[in-house]
Amino acid sequence: MNIYSFIPIICIILYMGYWFYVKSKNSQQTQVVDRTDFKVEFANASQYKSQYLTSGFSFLKKAMGQNPVDAFNYANVERNMANVLKDGMKDKLKGMATLGTVRFSTVVTPKYLVLSGDTLHLFDTDTDGEIDRHLVFEPARLETARLTAYPLEGQIKAQAQARGKNVKAYKLSLPTDEKTIELILYSCLIFTDIPEIPTDAKETVKDIVIANDFLKQLGDRYPNLKVQLPIFS
Repeated sequence: MNIYSFIPIICIILYMGYWFYVKSKNSQQTQVVDRTDFKVEFANASQYKSQYLTSGFSFLKKAMGQNPVDAFNYANVERNMANVLKDGMKDKLKGMATLGTVRFSTVVTPKYLVLSGDTLHLFDTDTDGEIDRHLVFEPARLETARLTAYPLEGQIKAQAQARGKNVKAYKLSLPTDEKTIELILYSCLIFTDIPEIPTDAKETVKDIVIANDFLKQLGDRYPNLKVQLPIFS
């Protein structure tokens, strides 16, 4: 038996080893998060937001200009089977237009919600990570918006439970002149189309505090968007 016969076996062993390593790290993270006293951690919300806005989320501060960033969170597009099939059909039609010389694959890019005063800003990004759309929702719109609990199933459930037992998901329905925009957000900073699950418990605690702070401030300004904060339930 030559050495090439062992390559598939070695690959399987390495994959299984990595899988068990990641599973162990995820388990350790959720244990630390679930033991965290979030009543104490929530007092650090301003500090954590400031840290993020001077590092990975600094582009939000830049995009807002002179307007304050009071709270922020990721926003996700609801991905059901109809959406997947629709995107698949679009990609197929694009491929046909190039006579099959180019293969297309729809990429879902991050969206961000920023609460500034009594207005809510929705930022969409392109495949380079640059903001390519900015919508502003004034009080009149937000007073007729809805925020409802979203069932934890499939990928939504997996993303939430990987961060801790008290992470919940919500559907935010924002009315516009054309149609209602529906977004999925969590009580943790989660962009569902990033497959990797963070394993740093301290960062996850900050993500949960910042997202819960967003939910609290949104509910304080608009009672129709008020939900019970998961970290205090």
